[in-house]
Amino acid sequence: MNGNTISLNETPATLAPWDGALYAANTGHHRVYDGAFLDTLPLRPADHVLDLGCGSGDFSATVAEQVPDGIVIGLEPQPSLLAEARACARPNQRFVEGRVQDLGSLFPDAEAFDVVLSRSVLHWVSLADHPRLLAEVSRLLRRGGWYRAEFGGAGNIPLVLTLLDDVSRRLGGPVTPWTFTDPATYLELVEQVGLEIGPGFVRSTAQHRGFDRAALIGWFRSQVEQAYTSHLDAERAERFRRDVEARFDELQRADGSFDQTFVRLEVLVRRPG
Repeated sequence: MNGNTISLNETPATLAPWDGALYAANTGHHRVYDGAFLDTLPLRPADHVLDLGCGSGDFSATVAEQVPDGIVIGLEPQPSLLAEARACARPNQRFVEGRVQDLGSLFPDAEAFDVVLSRSVLHWVSLADHPRLLAEVSRLLRRGGWYRAEFGGAGNIPLVLTLLDDVSRRLGGPVTPWTFTDPATYLELVEQVGLEIGPGFVRSTAQHRGFDRAALIGWFRSQVEQAYTSHLDAERAERFRRDVEARFDELQRADGSFDQTFVRLEVLVRRPG
């Protein structure tokens, strides 16, 4: 604890319930990059795939189409998001309710998957939990299997993050309650569990994502505020939402847009064959 500010290490074990329908309606900024992610995802038609944090399932369904003779299992802790995922599921999809931190108990069988993937999820996991998470990923991968992840990296959402942290700090809430780390740090973690880059990568990618004011508010309400409000009582949580949205005009750019800079930590590594 630093004064009245909650540190990242005090992230709660579970987040407040998410609104699955609201989240599903605000994933467009992720879907823009589906093709680029798939282009770097080593998939074969009969692969068994584990999606860590499948969310509302729209991307998992796309992956399932790429492995018609295989299977895609989506792991997700939020029941309302799982309901959305099941509604758009393909026949070769299954789902498990649970956290990525609990892979050991949820998936006890080793070498069960050809590919483990995750998109825009692992910045919600404390950096202290990533070594164990990566060790479990290595255990679950078959020899020669691939791990492909993308999540918020160092420098992510700098403009809106300054606003969020300022409002939260005034309420005694958390500051930057995500894991936004750098490629060098993550490469060390990857190598410590025996995963290797080979022809893959651990890299940082900056992206300019387009938003108008309504879309930015939808993004904030559906997949951002929870990182802060989970630490606040109901009264302060509501004040946080109100105060942030009242200041959104500060985020408007000279061209009239509310576009944001995202920085993604991109990981493509494999278990040695």
